[in-house]
Amino acid sequence: MPLSRRTLLTGLTATAAALPLLSCSRATALGERTEADLSTADGWLTWIAQHRDRLALVLTDTTGPLLAHRAGSPQPLASAVKAAHLAAYATAVADGRLDPAEQVRVGDWERYYVPTDGGAHVAALRELGIPTDDTGAWAADPDRRVTLEQLATAMIGHSDSAVPDLLRDRLGTEAVRAAALAGGWPDADVRSLCAEYLFLLLPAEAPAPGTPLPRRREIGFALERRHRDEQALRDQVRTRLLTQPLPDWNTQLAWATGTAASDPAQLAALHRSLAEGTYPSPRAAEIARGILERRAAGNLPDGVLGLGYKGGSLPGVLTAGISLRLADGRIAAGSLLAHGGISAEQLATGDPGQPLIKAALDPAWRARLRAALRG
Repeated sequence: MPLSRRTLLTGLTATAAALPLLSCSRATALGERTEADLSTADGWLTWIAQHRDRLALVLTDTTGPLLAHRAGSPQPLASAVKAAHLAAYATAVADGRLDPAEQVRVGDWERYYVPTDGGAHVAALRELGIPTDDTGAWAADPDRRVTLEQLATAMIGHSDSAVPDLLRDRLGTEAVRAAALAGGWPDADVRSLCAEYLFLLLPAEAPAPGTPLPRRREIGFALERRHRDEQALRDQVRTRLLTQPLPDWNTQLAWATGTAASDPAQLAALHRSLAEGTYPSPRAAEIARGILERRAAGNLPDGVLGLGYKGGSLPGVLTAGISLRLADGRIAAGSLLAHGGISAEQLATGDPGQPLIKAALDPAWRARLRAALRG
């Protein structure tokens, strides 16, 4: 069945974010629906006033902390986690371990691809001028080539979920964790995204409930390797997706709760270090910053020199990590992680970057947000 896609639009950016797995019926979605319009900053104020315990948020600038709410409370990250993979890619390029111009076969990229990303991979293929096959989900010609830089850009700009696994598999899990740590994010929850999607689609392959996280990662990495290497498993996944409906909304919500998580302070720290130049490798920070800021370039308000952004969504989850380089010399950075109390319709249009960006630029609006957070 066709999967939904959410396009993230703010007054400052036009950044695509994937909505994996959203496939519930309208009747089911209406059961969780609220009146808050999460496509607007003021709509977020309404939602926050009703769901303070479902939100974790931090915002700082060069002058110090601006906002903090449940800053040490881990929440699902969704695609916001890909900032860590980008930092690892940028560090490897800066160190000469990766060549951004290296040609990668599209079929090898798609060995990590599970088409539950709401169209993110297809959008990346489209931008690269690569036609899809008759299913509309995979490349028609797997022997086409793209560069590593194009892949890293697709990971951020279109939220492609195969690229982070390809990069992590090549560089090593510890390289991704080390890159996150270098930016102030210790013990980053680096898993196989491919495997997490497969756990939902193929529950017989999933770890038993309550499996400790290190073991869940091991099982996931092993399943990802099978998907990478075994055509039979990839064919099984293709048949499953083309012939059966996705799991119901409540199953999706429960699954999303167990995906990779962090607290907002750690995610914001990485964005801040890349934007302000305190990341240990200045060249890596420059590379990562260029990719994070690319989508918003040319569409910035007065006084903003650069807007770095990586958002994400899963059923019941909306997330964002941002950085703002301002003409007055300040650097603002923040993270918003919302989990629960979000309907399917709100996911389809919700923009988790809006309240962060608005609060960073408008002190009066920031005061309103602070009041909503306090109740």
